[in-house]
Amino acid sequence: MRQLLLIFTLITLSAGSASAQKIKVRKVKGNTAIVESNSPLSPGAVYDLISQDQFGDEMGMATRDHFVGMSFGFSNTKSDAQNATNESSMSLDMRFGWNLATFEVGPLVQFSMNHANDITSTAWKLGGFADYNLVPNITGEAFLYGLTAWGAFGNIDRGNGTKVDVVDAFGGLVVKWFPTSSSACFRFDLGYMYERQTVTGGFYANTGFTGTAGIFAYY
Repeated sequence: MRQLLLIFTLITLSAGSASAQKIKVRKVKGNTAIVESNSPLSPGAVYDLISQDQFGDEMGMATRDHFVGMSFGFSNTKSDAQNATNESSMSLDMRFGWNLATFEVGPLVQFSMNHANDITSTAWKLGGFADYNLVPNITGEAFLYGLTAWGAFGNIDRGNGTKVDVVDAFGGLVVKWFPTSSSACFRFDLGYMYERQTVTGGFYANTGFTGTAGIFAYY
């Protein structure tokens, strides 16, 4: 059987810049493969294979070894304190991390704010996060999903002269979408959060759902 050579990428020049085209191998049997391409392929044509390392070096395509970005979040939680009501808060997460394809890890800094009864409380937290990608995060993959978790500790200023220590833990789902390139990514998280606040004489817990949406740059 004639060996089929498949292209890993094609280059189309437009307006003086290069745009990389890709294929995805769907099924392989011996030397024959079924592929999906985002550009036309000619039946019977022969194409040269290029390794991912060669592709990154020769075509100038960005890698995904590291990343940095921020997410905006919204949460709705309720305390186990007596007579407590549901509280809604907004947050800003800033992250830097290392991408190991299946796993992504790194530190995070979070600022959150809550306004209730004409009083605004703010919190700063420092921690770390980890993602487990069910679809490996490698150059060329556009849509990823998996599991994520993070933990952080910090301090809440309640806006009335009271400050308390806080520890947070979050677990949930993550979706990542690379719409136009190998570097820019939109990230969406949805899950459940546990927050422990230390107060005079003990502590109490806030629990509830939280979601975030953000933009990240991989390099």
